[in-house]
Amino acid sequence: MKYSKKKLFLVTIGILVVLSAAVVTWQLLPSSMATMRGSVVMVEQTTWQEVLVDGKPKLYFNAVAGDSALLGVTANRDSALHHRRVAGCWVNRWQMLPSCFGRIVTVACPTPSAPKQNDDSTIVRLCKQSIAMQLKTLKAQKAELDYYLRVHGVQDNGYQRIAALTTRLTARYNDVERAAKFIDSLANAKNHKFGFRTMATYTAYFRDSEGKRAKADLFVAERNTKRGIMLLKTKDEKTPDGARPLSTSPWSHNAERDIRAVGFPGLGENGLECDTISPAIIPGHKTKGNCHDLPTLLASDGTPVFTAKGRFIGIVKGKTIVSDINCLNNRTFVH
Repeated sequence: MKYSKKKLFLVTIGILVVLSAAVVTWQLLPSSMATMRGSVVMVEQTTWQEVLVDGKPKLYFNAVAGDSALLGVTANRDSALHHRRVAGCWVNRWQMLPSCFGRIVTVACPTPSAPKQNDDSTIVRLCKQSIAMQLKTLKAQKAELDYYLRVHGVQDNGYQRIAALTTRLTARYNDVERAAKFIDSLANAKNHKFGFRTMATYTAYFRDSEGKRAKADLFVAERNTKRGIMLLKTKDEKTPDGARPLSTSPWSHNAERDIRAVGFPGLGENGLECDTISPAIIPGHKTKGNCHDLPTLLASDGTPVFTAKGRFIGIVKGKTIVSDINCLNNRTFVH
């Protein structure tokens, strides 16, 4: 009996030693090129602003001018969408264990602010003003294009492009006109409650284990307003096949000067984006104060940064490297 207990104890100790050695080895191994490329992900933020009537979204607008004026009020939500793309990386919850569960760290994307004036009569007035200005402009533009199409034939240069533009302009005019009819139908009605709401959704784009393009819907799990970063999670809280989650090292790499970023060239720059699902490894240097000399066009915000030996050290935010990624595990920060 004593022999069995002793044997069991030794076996348990042996298993713990093997597991500890495996974890330490995993931590000591630098990231390979495949791991570095598989860790990065493109995050797209989509925002829009809504006019609520009795708690339900009925109209949408593009932006706010000053403290009160609304721009682009429409009945079509797609006309009010704004997209922003940044880089991010899959990360583990705990340093010493594979524990991603669909977690992505990236920079904190700002969302547009709603108008400060939000009483019912003011909202109706602001919507009417925006709609009236748009209809006036769109009517004039539509008249010019209709005249051009009447005067010029199909064989004239540029006719097809003008016709296509006219179709888009007509669709936009119809959306704004529908908004006008809706707000007019409520203007004389009583007991309606109006309000504003800003909405934001997040989507991850990456390549799966077979190298095919894939995407996953995300939600904001945590924000760290002090460091300007946030933690996103996949809706099912599962890490997709092909993703290579990262763990920060338990020791400092402040002495390291040669760095490697894994980013999407031209990300977020209209007209300059390349294949934004295929990352490139960009060499650079870390400078004083945890800053870097990586070009913004090659290493946009959220891009993961490694030492020259492949140790993950943080993500790009402006011209600095945010290295304390694990601060997002602190539940005291704003969600």
